[in-house]
Amino acid sequence: MNYRCRKKISYLLHARHRKGHGIHSPFLFRLITTVIENSGNFSAWPLLKAADENVRNMLKILDMRSFHEDENTGSNLSSCEIKKRHQLPERFDRLLFRLVNEFKPGEIAFFGSTFGVTLLALALADRRIPLKAQVENDHYRSFCRRLVEVYELENIHIAESGIVIPVDLMVIQHPMNPGYCDQILSQTLANTDFAGVIVICDIHHSQKMETIWNQHKTSETVRVSLDLFEIGILICGRGLQKEDFVLRF
Repeated sequence: MNYRCRKKISYLLHARHRKGHGIHSPFLFRLITTVIENSGNFSAWPLLKAADENVRNMLKILDMRSFHEDENTGSNLSSCEIKKRHQLPERFDRLLFRLVNEFKPGEIAFFGSTFGVTLLALALADRRIPLKAQVENDHYRSFCRRLVEVYELENIHIAESGIVIPVDLMVIQHPMNPGYCDQILSQTLANTDFAGVIVICDIHHSQKMETIWNQHKTSETVRVSLDLFEIGILICGRGLQKEDFVLRF
């Protein structure tokens, strides 16, 4: 049994606070019950589902060898396995959409590797909010640009890696490169005046990723940390009592 599977079992045994039980902060109670656990339908859901199907079909016809080289795994991964490594489950993309609706950030930043569906979820929540995406690897940037063109999302700006500038909402999705995630978190949280929200994807992918999550959630800049297994959410600088929760989602 691999590391992630063992941690999933532990998470299922210990996760709690569903429906806000045991949460005393009005801000957090509302966030959990009306945003995180919101099961309502939004007009963007069919678009996200169609984009996900588009990516799945494209991966089936592409030569996977180039992806293997960039993954540096030395193993013959299938298109489905590669997709799982670089794309969140649908319900978490929907959660990111709701987080944008809730926090109404002035700007969104994405760092890592993605096939683009996560970018669509972030951008569709409010097309007026600029989303700057630093996407690793030419393959993934190509997927992202194609989806941006198809869905005519002018608020998404895709680039290669560059300077990390903290913004109101940041998403880090690169569990295969823990050092990269650590660097972005370190640079962001070093600014004690940072008052935004950071979402880190696949925080239990490996022991290294989990160590990075555990280390940075203790930062004084972070006031609240929420572990939903597939993602971790760090809420900074909002005058909240410092708390750490493992939520069943």
